[in-house]
Amino acid sequence: MMSKKVTIYDIAREAGVSTATVTRVFRHDPHVSEATRVKVQQIIDAHDYTPSLSAQNLEGGRTRTLALVLPVVSNLYFNRIFDAAYWEAEKNGCSVRLFQTMENQAISPEIVNELIRCRMDGVLFAGSIWSADRDDLNVALERLGKYMPVATICPDDVSLECICIQSDLVNCSRLPIRHLHTLGHRRIAFLGGSMHSRDTSRRGVGFLEQLRLMDLPDDPAYHVDAGYDMESGERAVLRMLSGLDRSRWPSAIVTFNDLVALGVMKQLKKMGLKLPDDMAIIGCDNQFFCAYTDPSLTSVDLHPEEMARSAIRELLLARESSSRSFAMVREATLVVRESCGAQLGFRKL
Repeated sequence: MMSKKVTIYDIAREAGVSTATVTRVFRHDPHVSEATRVKVQQIIDAHDYTPSLSAQNLEGGRTRTLALVLPVVSNLYFNRIFDAAYWEAEKNGCSVRLFQTMENQAISPEIVNELIRCRMDGVLFAGSIWSADRDDLNVALERLGKYMPVATICPDDVSLECICIQSDLVNCSRLPIRHLHTLGHRRIAFLGGSMHSRDTSRRGVGFLEQLRLMDLPDDPAYHVDAGYDMESGERAVLRMLSGLDRSRWPSAIVTFNDLVALGVMKQLKKMGLKLPDDMAIIGCDNQFFCAYTDPSLTSVDLHPEEMARSAIRELLLARESSSRSFAMVREATLVVRESCGAQLGFRKL
């Protein structure tokens, strides 16, 4: 019959000291008297007791565990956030526990309760939870904020009472248009995403505002609500071009993300178009494969790794002091490759 596992409470009770004193003995705290240290150590040795790391940390009010709440990490963008957050936490002596959510859904009460129950040292949220009811979101974050620091990677128009590392979503649509305009393009389309998503609507705002600022045609046929993957890109560009006379085809397409861009490029090649000569393409997210497509894909980099690392560092700083609430925006950058036609120079299109 298996004997009962000895706990830190058993050691403390037998030694006639507190669990905090047992923990200080393990940590070789010089403030523990020699007599107490010897007595506790003898009992520890007698039971061959080894404390769990979590038990030691809880004695100091810490779990040294951070929570990361993300949509499904099979999405390459969120996978990059997870990887960067994981390694930044580990570098600082912490572990990360992943909680996965469905895209565009609110934070569930079950997740909130579990985060509090596990005494996390902080929690980072990313994804489209902003598309859910804002009052419910604020209630959830306010409740969590009573127990732990809270950070979010969110759009640049979101204002929350926590640490906000903001994505430059509007500018990520403006940058491609400015670049394409310098190359001579006037008919520019935007494909992908869903206008029910806050991220898409923010990018759409930037796209339309920049078109108007540069006095470029704002053709409703050039704005296609098309999803987020390669198949969506194929269907969207086929649907758009099939409904237009060849003379009205856009000369350039900006996509919601790089996966949509891959689908667009595949379909355009099936239709006999040469890229970027006949159609310029710019994606978003600057995924690892962009340099290896044919032609290599120009893309906007939102720097998710840097945002994740910043969020983890801010959580750890907030853990050492009173909880802070502030916002900082990470600017997007355009990574120019072949698909935009920059090597062709200015053309009157």
